[in-house]
Amino acid sequence: MQMLPLLQGLTLADFDSIIASVKLDFHKYDADDIIATSGDRCQSLIYIINGRFEAEYRSATQPFAISEICTDMPHLIEPHNLFGVKRTFERTYTFIEEGSTFVVSRDHFLRRLMAFDIVRSNYINMLCNNLRKSRDAAPFVCPATAEEKILKLISSHCLTPTGEKHVRAKMEAISSMVDETRLTVSGILNKWQDQGLIDLRRHGFTIHELSNIKTNE
Repeated sequence: MQMLPLLQGLTLADFDSIIASVKLDFHKYDADDIIATSGDRCQSLIYIINGRFEAEYRSATQPFAISEICTDMPHLIEPHNLFGVKRTFERTYTFIEEGSTFVVSRDHFLRRLMAFDIVRSNYINMLCNNLRKSRDAAPFVCPATAEEKILKLISSHCLTPTGEKHVRAKMEAISSMVDETRLTVSGILNKWQDQGLIDLRRHGFTIHELSNIKTNE
């Protein structure tokens, strides 16, 4: 537990106190089991402690979706959405193999864990890091080229800047989101395919390694 996000720095005595006062929920899942669904109320801290899982983002306004396989453990699902006006999950999380989670309810987090200074400090640091990442993902300087716009669109909706990504969207949707013509978008995606960076499909494409796509070449 000392390796879990937000809990780093707690002493063994602190953990003895937590175990005595906080309900600890451990859950096991099979492959294809859903951990959390986009749009559902975020009412708990959900730690994925083992098992590869898929995170899928779907646009609420466009026929556009991105999914990625995540392997970094432990992984804490969207802790920034535990509070605020819109307390809902932004993505759907699904195990692609057997896995398990550790869950702490929002009530127990507020009443018990937040009583520890180190937990409050860790949570504030996590929120600040999330805000910084959001700021870095949306710089004030607009992308100069259509290729940069498409890459920016994809990377801004991914949890990690590396790895394989699956994009499900028609050319028309992508062209609308980046404010470019369908012909321009088609030309860029076909160029990426010729370079061996992606595999085009009927309703989208697979990026083999996102970090390999460079727009300055």
